[in-house]
Amino acid sequence: MVNRCSTSTIAWSRRRRHDPPLSELSGPDFDYLLSRLAEILDSHAGDSAAWVREVQAQRGGDDTALYSALNSKRMWGGAGSIANEALADNPGVRPAQWEADIREFRALLIELAEHLKARASHHPDIDFWLSAFTTWQSNP
Repeated sequence: MVNRCSTSTIAWSRRRRHDPPLSELSGPDFDYLLSRLAEILDSHAGDSAAWVREVQAQRGGDDTALYSALNSKRMWGGAGSIANEALADNPGVRPAQWEADIREFRALLIELAEHLKARASHHPDIDFWLSAFTTWQSNP
């Protein structure tokens, strides 16, 4: 039997053992995740990219406020949420690039959702999005 865990999944699972505050996690992984989400969202309509950057700016500060934002309705709550941006229409980006960006976007949200679920209580819609994104990622 082949283990199909990604290295990022393994990295997150190692962090779960000691569950340090988010601000103490190795910065490049988490900073990269939020930075890439914002970069991908730059091509989307609305203020989602700016909101993710505001959340990212909370790194190194109050973990409670940061986790509150990452577990919020704005992040996971359906229409108008960051997660819902995975369903956005292509705004005119080359189709192959759009598909690659959306696949990466979903992968990043899967990684974030798994991390949030492992820590403690999480927004109830995370379970829906995690299931949907995982299913969509498994279908090329």
